[in-house]
Amino acid sequence: MRWTYPSRVGRLTFLLVLSVPSLAIAGGYAIPPQTAKAAGLAVAVTAGVDDPSAVYANPAALTEVEGNQVMGGTVYINVVSSVENSGTKSINRRDDNFISTLFANYHIPETGLTLGMGLYTPFGLATSYDKTAFTRFAAIRSELKTLYATPTIAWRVNPYLSLGAGVSFVHSSVLLSRAVFLPLFGEGKLRITGTDDAYAYNLGIVFKPHEQLKFGWTYRSRVDLNFDEAHVKFTDPGGAITHSRAHGVQLPLPPFISMGLNWQIDPVWAVEFVYDFTRWSELEHLKARFNPTLLGGAITGFFIPQDWKDTSTLRLGSSYRLNENWEFRGGMALDETPIPGRTLGPSIPGADWLTLSAGVGYHWGSLNLDFGYMAVFYKTRKVTNDVLEGDPALTPGRDKYRTFQNLVSLHLSYSF
Repeated sequence: MRWTYPSRVGRLTFLLVLSVPSLAIAGGYAIPPQTAKAAGLAVAVTAGVDDPSAVYANPAALTEVEGNQVMGGTVYINVVSSVENSGTKSINRRDDNFISTLFANYHIPETGLTLGMGLYTPFGLATSYDKTAFTRFAAIRSELKTLYATPTIAWRVNPYLSLGAGVSFVHSSVLLSRAVFLPLFGEGKLRITGTDDAYAYNLGIVFKPHEQLKFGWTYRSRVDLNFDEAHVKFTDPGGAITHSRAHGVQLPLPPFISMGLNWQIDPVWAVEFVYDFTRWSELEHLKARFNPTLLGGAITGFFIPQDWKDTSTLRLGSSYRLNENWEFRGGMALDETPIPGRTLGPSIPGADWLTLSAGVGYHWGSLNLDFGYMAVFYKTRKVTNDVLEGDPALTPGRDKYRTFQNLVSLHLSYSF
């Protein structure tokens, strides 16, 4: 007799692609801070960004960069997260994550044009739970890695207006493993890996009606990652291994709009307010079909509702230049999670959050050294859903998700 999953067990099969460097910062699987200066300002840099990371933050702002610069550095993300049910706790063991970024700009002499280049990671995910934990039926190991390579051009139309645009080559990889509860067979294990290349674009505007005021707007396009030939490794309850392919697996990197107002209050003190909008509702479901099928045709694929929602973020950042060498920064941000309670799981333990940040910059000749720190406080979430389904005795009550993140960033830039 041919057996196929009912909807409940189908959702159990796995939370797939939402699990594929780095690590999500609160909202979905996005990683907003790409430099130490941005981290110190709570990423309130849409209008006032003045270094080569404008390639990412707002390509039009490349015209505002002083001189030609090369900037590189590392962002370290430490995650403390856990899922608890009826007094039993499952801890995310992947608590240390690193991403590196590289940016550069060049002003074409005697023109209003500026070129830019960036290598960065705006999306990613990394979580890992014990193989025997009760969360194993939703996730064991989950990773999403992306790398953007973005050549950019900006044009100063006049003293008041600059325009910019960039095209990104996007390389991505995904890895997911989880246990599979089969009522008629026992407990198996599923592992999926895949890669994909895609393209994206971003646009930007900087409007400067007054020497002390800047308005910035930027748009980053949607990217469809298609892991259409993902490799599937299935270990059945008896230990036998079967290999297959997953077709039709798609994961969107959502479109994004940011608007910022930067006010240079006086020569040493500046503030910026930013509103971000991310169209996370692009992620409606995850689905795939397996060819060949697994377990004698018992597992043909999966369809997993996600039903994410669009989100808004408010950011406020401020900088104060103490003297020609030292600049101090601070900021805060409020963000809402795109993940509804009915589809929340351990791969992405999202929640509404508050960010508090601080940073310092040191300027010495042609060198700038920037340090930034962000503390991300997630709201504790208590949900009742079937994402952790498996043996009902393992999760008899509500699931409680707790998460906190430390982010430390260090970047060095050189002007020439």
